[in-house]
Amino acid sequence: GGELELYNEHDQLIDRFLPTAGSLIIFESERFPHAVLPAVDTRYSIAGWFRKNASINGVLDPAS
Repeated sequence: GGELELYNEHDQLIDRFLPTAGSLIIFESERFPHAVLPAVDTRYSIAGWFRKNASINGVLDPAS
């Protein structure tokens, strides 16, 4: 269990990845619809976002 499924823009399955210790899969989540199947054991994942900062004069956009 716990496989990651990636789909194309037509919701067709591209591939299914087994959770493997020490593995890393990086993909654009906005570009590729995806699903994680139910896991039978503890499964860890990390989500992150890349963004372009349009700061002017060192001021963060948006201001925090």
